[in-house]
Amino acid sequence: MKRIPLTKGKEALVDDQDYDYLMQWKWQVVDNGNGNLYAQFVTSRTDPNGRRSIRMHTLIGRRMGLAATRIDHIDGDGLNNQRYNLRDATRSQNGANRGPTQVNTSGYKGVSWCSMTNQWEAKLRYKQEIVFRQRFDDIVEAAKAYNEAALKHFGEFAVLNPI
Repeated sequence: MKRIPLTKGKEALVDDQDYDYLMQWKWQVVDNGNGNLYAQFVTSRTDPNGRRSIRMHTLIGRRMGLAATRIDHIDGDGLNNQRYNLRDATRSQNGANRGPTQVNTSGYKGVSWCSMTNQWEAKLRYKQEIVFRQRFDDIVEAAKAYNEAALKHFGEFAVLNPI
């Protein structure tokens, strides 16, 4: 395992076999807007495909033979680009493997306060449809219910609430 320096004092983890290949670019750290950090470089203006951002995990995924439509970080750390931590994922699976958003106020993924009923609501979307919605008086019970639904629909991609 080797470390590739990024901007802002950050670094990305990569396997030895990818290190020399990746060092041909100057890498920067970027925030995807939800607090998740990723390593990327920006192509030059003279690139035949135009100026664009390319993420490190996408390049490694291609080298691994992954489909690269969505490359998922198993541990959720966008700077851990070691091969054991990368896998093919659909858009839905990739979304399932995210923790609570920055605007989450319950502290649990998939759990929010329903002011109409004064209860905690556990809700899960799968392929852009709500497939589970249930209300509870107890926030922990709502988190447990979300966990069960997430395991059922997302399997190994499910991020579970710590209970």
